[in-house]
Amino acid sequence: MLRDRGPRKIAPTAHWLAGKAAELDGRTADAERHYERAVSVDPSWDEALEALARFASDRGDAVRAIGLLDRVEGAYREPLYDLLQMFLPVDRPDLGRNDRCWCGSGRKYKACHLGKAEHPLEQRAGWLYQKAGSFAQGIEWRPLLISLAQIRSSHDDDPFALYHALDDPLVADVVMFECGAFARFVAERGVLLPADELLLAQQWLLAERSVHEVEAVRPGEGVTLRDVRTGDRLEVTEGTASRQLRAGDFFCARVVPAGSTMQIFGGIEPIEPGQRGRLIELLDSESTDPEDLVEFLSARFAPPRLVTPDGHPMVACRAVFEVSDTAGIRRRLSRRFGAADADRWTWTEQGSVLGVLNLARNTDPWVLEVEAMNEPRFESLVDAVGAADPGARLREQTRTPAAELMAQAQAQAQENVRSTHPVDPEDPAIATALYEHIRGYEQQWLDDSIPALGDHTPRECAADPTRRDDLIRLLDSFPQEERPGAMSVRRLREALGL
Repeated sequence: MLRDRGPRKIAPTAHWLAGKAAELDGRTADAERHYERAVSVDPSWDEALEALARFASDRGDAVRAIGLLDRVEGAYREPLYDLLQMFLPVDRPDLGRNDRCWCGSGRKYKACHLGKAEHPLEQRAGWLYQKAGSFAQGIEWRPLLISLAQIRSSHDDDPFALYHALDDPLVADVVMFECGAFARFVAERGVLLPADELLLAQQWLLAERSVHEVEAVRPGEGVTLRDVRTGDRLEVTEGTASRQLRAGDFFCARVVPAGSTMQIFGGIEPIEPGQRGRLIELLDSESTDPEDLVEFLSARFAPPRLVTPDGHPMVACRAVFEVSDTAGIRRRLSRRFGAADADRWTWTEQGSVLGVLNLARNTDPWVLEVEAMNEPRFESLVDAVGAADPGARLREQTRTPAAELMAQAQAQAQENVRSTHPVDPEDPAIATALYEHIRGYEQQWLDDSIPALGDHTPRECAADPTRRDDLIRLLDSFPQEERPGAMSVRRLREALGL
């Protein structure tokens, strides 16, 4: 109605709106026709020029696309403009205008491929991926994009984390493939694509995201991969990632054909050995939601969660009781926790230290100090004190998360480094208790069933040649530097003979 009955000055707007409606409805040819009409009425109508530039880009016509964008003020700053520059025709300086064309058509170069020389498909594969990515930025995909970006950025405190996550390669790739944007792109825009790119896009629809093991690396050139799900070996052309990957690494990615090569688009997600089984289950299941996949692959950004071997959060708990019946306390605590060592009882189970009680001398009244590294154990010790001396009075109590203790220790260490005369920590008892607990935790860990090792213990894996590599990879994934409150990989390797 606007187009047919409105004044001429609103005709460009009417055609542009009709073009957008046609695009949203999947009527690609109608959309392009409306944009052309908008520009015919107003040659400077920016929105229509930009839309036509996308159509020209989809057709592989970089010259026309750049020509259209050059009519839009500031368009040279857009990422599409730089991308198109990479695919401008490359002329053959060794051929004259009237020479026979290099393609074998028999026509003169000037009438055949002059100004039209194509780039090989393996180079244009990246362009094809960007075309689909631009399509997946459309308004109908925006809610999915934002939802996945929120999941991807949920572990980042940066106020701009969501903004950055909107451009995250994994988020964009999941919207395209797991959410269906790429299939829609092929169905609606495939008529515009060069024939070889359309065929390639249809092949990409069959390529599944998978878990890959790096078998060999050629820095700056590529990698040899083994698809863990299928056992297939792939020679992949990859410049940047091949400088960072190492043989034995595992990652999740979509590997796709690209002309005579195999390439990776959509980012590379590193995978720990213990994650492989669960991730393969997610990839194999037809009921896996895109949100579940992004959440699983984004868990590596979460801050480390310190837990004791029984799975409870690690919290340094300490209480001080005033006691009077010291003889009764000694007798009852020894009956519960075993004989004391200089009025110090150590609660142990299966070789692990679960808590400590210390009856302090030379105080009036006497005090009993209670320490444990998680709250359920601490509550058990407090109950034991109440049973040993019903008249005991709680003087003070603290519960400090281990992460906070580590932060305090690291801050103190940094302060000591900055100081000309290093000083001891203000509370060496805490540092000592934490050190002793970590040493005990390390010994317990060596004989614990570890999910990342297929529920085998580190000692079992160290003695089994078929599982030793998984153990080494797990140890390599731990922070290698010695830090207060953290397990020492060096000590673990020594204990395992590695």
